[in-house]
Amino acid sequence: MPTRRQILLSTAAMGLAGAGALAGCTREGPADTAAAADTLRMRVWDDAAAAAYETSLEAFTRKTGIAVEVEVVVWDDYWKQLPLDVADEALPDVLWMNTANLAGTRAGGTLLELGEIVGDQASQWEETATDLYRIDGALWGVPQIWDQSILLAHHELVTEADGDASALTFDPGAPSDPLRELARRITVDAEGLHPGDEGFDDSSRTVFGFGSHPDRTAVLGPFIAAQGGAWQDAEGEFVFASPEGVSAVQYLADLAADHLAPAGAETVADDRLCQSLFLEGKLGLLQTGTYDLHTILDGVSDSFDWSVHPVVAGSDGPRPLVHAIAALGVDPGDEDRAADIGELLTWLGSVEGQRPLAENLLGIPAHRELHGTWQKAWENAGVDVSALATAPAEPALPERGNRSAEGTEAALPIIAKVFQGEETAEQALPVAQKEARAARH
Repeated sequence: MPTRRQILLSTAAMGLAGAGALAGCTREGPADTAAAADTLRMRVWDDAAAAAYETSLEAFTRKTGIAVEVEVVVWDDYWKQLPLDVADEALPDVLWMNTANLAGTRAGGTLLELGEIVGDQASQWEETATDLYRIDGALWGVPQIWDQSILLAHHELVTEADGDASALTFDPGAPSDPLRELARRITVDAEGLHPGDEGFDDSSRTVFGFGSHPDRTAVLGPFIAAQGGAWQDAEGEFVFASPEGVSAVQYLADLAADHLAPAGAETVADDRLCQSLFLEGKLGLLQTGTYDLHTILDGVSDSFDWSVHPVVAGSDGPRPLVHAIAALGVDPGDEDRAADIGELLTWLGSVEGQRPLAENLLGIPAHRELHGTWQKAWENAGVDVSALATAPAEPALPERGNRSAEGTEAALPIIAKVFQGEETAEQALPVAQKEARAARH
């Protein structure tokens, strides 16, 4: 079955910097609105982010006199609680949001449109992240952090294979390509043989080439977009069963079938297998996201050297999937409180408001002036992220539109059959697309 990491905007980066104990102004679970009527409530789904926000919000209170209480509702409960609070008119004043749930929440008519509230401040934020929260030209969220797909390389394995992971490409229409050639040279069995060598035994592989598996955010989205396809069109309709999408998915499944990646049946059964192999030093190339940098840093420790690179490029170039988390404002029906909410949202969009998130490595900061702070913080942690110095000009996009997460959830088990070798992409993707569209309605 697909996991939430495969289905939605991955938020792993939110919880990997070390949550620690929360200070007194933070609480768990939905607050009693009557008990804090004169205090603004802000809801997030991660302890580490809540702890980082406290430093920022203490400064906000000193500057404005407006008190803010941060409440943490864990991921699974967050989305269960949201529609209940909409129905009960019990939403917090400010809440975290992802793009998959934006349209449905906005449809409830409870959100503040933020264009006039933030004004020109929006020009200081990463455009790619900001645009994810525009609907019909109106802005509904203040982006806080964003993540993108990346390629990680095991330095020794790639070097020994005479490879360069900095600008890898793939071409499904060619007999071979740089990605397949490098993956073949990296992959070895117990006798030191490579795929294609006489006597090669795939069941005894000790090192694997590329982490091809049906992960929506890290692999499927970027490869389909790089081939010229898309997961959804501009109206939010699922369109991944295009010729480009079929070609990209079949290519990824063939990497596993040709023993250049771990077996498809195994990666479907364990969606963390490729990451685990990389941490063990047994996988040369892992396509993942900035949200997993903490896990890789902690898991590898000093075992081997690794590096960060752009995702594998196709005919349309490298197309990393970009997603963002934003702060949304809830209309209180009261002008004075709405003004306070506006001040808080403006603060959350400022350098001062986002600096603690950047310094604690909680995603890439949405405010462009903090990108250097984020990059330096990772350098201090021993990771060179200079390959990510600029935001991608043409990224792949995350789920958008009402019930888009449910659509992807319906599609992924069917797409998994291609990796398992049970069906071809040409057979499976039209069925998966049909199920995805049905799940939205």
